[in-house]
Amino acid sequence: MAVLTERSATHGRFGRRVSTRASFVLLGVLLGALLALAGAVVVAQLAFDGRALPGLRVAGTSVGTLETAGIRERLQTEIARPWAAATVRISDGTRTWDATNAELGIAPDIDAAVASAIAYGKTGSPLDRMQAWVAAFGGHAGMPFSMRAEGSSADRFVARIASELDTPVVDGEIALGPLGATIREPNVGRELDRGHFMAALLGAQALGDRDVELRVRTRYPSVDAAGIADAAALVRTVTAPLEVSAGEYGVSEDPAGLASFLVVERVVAAPGELPAIAAEAIAPQTRYRYTAKVAEDRVRAWSEAVANELDRPARNASYTVRRDGSLAVVPSITGLRIDRDAFTAQALREIATPGRRLIAPALVTEVPVFTTEQAQRYTTGMSRLSSFETFFPPNAARWRNISTGAARFNNVVISPGETFSFWRVIGPVTVATGYAYSGAIIDGVSNPNVIGGGLCQVSTTLFMAVAQAGFQIVERGQHDYYIDRYPLGLDAAVFDPGLDLRWRNDTPYPVLIRSSSSNIAVEFEIFSIPNGRTTTFGAPVETNVRDVRSDQPADPAFPPGAKVLGRDITRSRTVSENGRVVHYDVFRSRYNPVWGGPAR
Repeated sequence: MAVLTERSATHGRFGRRVSTRASFVLLGVLLGALLALAGAVVVAQLAFDGRALPGLRVAGTSVGTLETAGIRERLQTEIARPWAAATVRISDGTRTWDATNAELGIAPDIDAAVASAIAYGKTGSPLDRMQAWVAAFGGHAGMPFSMRAEGSSADRFVARIASELDTPVVDGEIALGPLGATIREPNVGRELDRGHFMAALLGAQALGDRDVELRVRTRYPSVDAAGIADAAALVRTVTAPLEVSAGEYGVSEDPAGLASFLVVERVVAAPGELPAIAAEAIAPQTRYRYTAKVAEDRVRAWSEAVANELDRPARNASYTVRRDGSLAVVPSITGLRIDRDAFTAQALREIATPGRRLIAPALVTEVPVFTTEQAQRYTTGMSRLSSFETFFPPNAARWRNISTGAARFNNVVISPGETFSFWRVIGPVTVATGYAYSGAIIDGVSNPNVIGGGLCQVSTTLFMAVAQAGFQIVERGQHDYYIDRYPLGLDAAVFDPGLDLRWRNDTPYPVLIRSSSSNIAVEFEIFSIPNGRTTTFGAPVETNVRDVRSDQPADPAFPPGAKVLGRDITRSRTVSENGRVVHYDVFRSRYNPVWGGPAR
């Protein structure tokens, strides 16, 4: 068994040596063939130097064995000329445009094709060259030609089509301004893919007529229809016509006023908050949306202002003085007042309701405090309880303010238990209501340019008439420095806001105020049923008298060298009714020193 095994191994080793030798022989044969073929290629390349390889085609046109000039002539004849006359039809799916290649200035790059044909099979590695030669001699060597745009005709053609196709992208917008709300609707834009279009024009695969389909991309605004829809709907609803009707009176609110109720904001849209945009579309970097809401506090303020305008306040009965001195009754008027809370609730509902809105607010009857019947009851018993007059230097602006202000109080009736307020009765003090610029004390210094300067003389004169008649004084304040045309310690300054003259009719009878003014004086008279009251004023008690400081600024209302000492004044008032004290007041005034500066 051992001998047989050894022989088998020996035969096996011998067999392997034979196989290896055969492989070397075969490799040598192949290498020789390759060298021979390579040599043949080199010889053939030298033979075809400056000519195209046999069997070579350019865009289907045979140019094999031709030299440079021959290749150029053949390509010019068989490719360039037919190409120039071929038609290009462009379509976007709904419209078409036609042009020839010559009109577009698009032509085969003959120079590049000639150079490529001459170089075919003569560059690259030996293996590449060999494969090119095999393909050429086998009739399988072919080359495409490349196109080029000559001049600017193609660019102009692309630009013209783009101008007809492109539509601008428009962002939606909601803006609030002095004239109201404006809404700009968004627009999805279209944009021709110029690069793709030009590549399609230059990338022809055949020499005949051809069709080119345009690629038009969609451009989305940063605020699209979904981003503006809800807010725009609320804005249109709120700014629609709105009317308020209260019987024979009414108010129509304009769009600008209604737009003031709105709070509009542009915010960044969160992911998933708006519909998705197609992947092939051009999406904005950031998408936004608009939010809108009604500011309830603004609606409430508006409803209050409208109610004030439409209210018909009750008017107390009053009196006028006949020529014979007797009193005639001016009848009272029952008023109608808008229910504020109910009206505001109505307004908030209607403002958010689409369409034309009409609000008819609930009205509450307002009965006058002092009726015609009450006034008639006291007509025959009314008489003058007191009067007071103060004088002022002749001055046109001051006279205008004093006469205008005093007239506001003429024939005013204060009902039993009612508290009088100077500012409530006199109303707004503006140029539009008849007042002029004149002198007044502001922050302790005379200011010559104050609207309504001189009204403190009206309030002081009225205060003295009321105080003498014995009514309850609720609020009174003194001037910053003493003015000698007023009773010492019994002046009554007013300033809005902060300082008012208020007194209460603490009798069971109505009080009639009568006022008049001349060029240099103003007078108030108080009429009522005699109540048996007597009033006495204590003498002024003066303390803390002080001179001006040497460094104290001069007041422009005083001439140089003139001054008024500062002092503290205390005055008492005792009101008795049938021997019983009903009011005892102590009026305290602190007057500061004032001067016009050192004498010259």
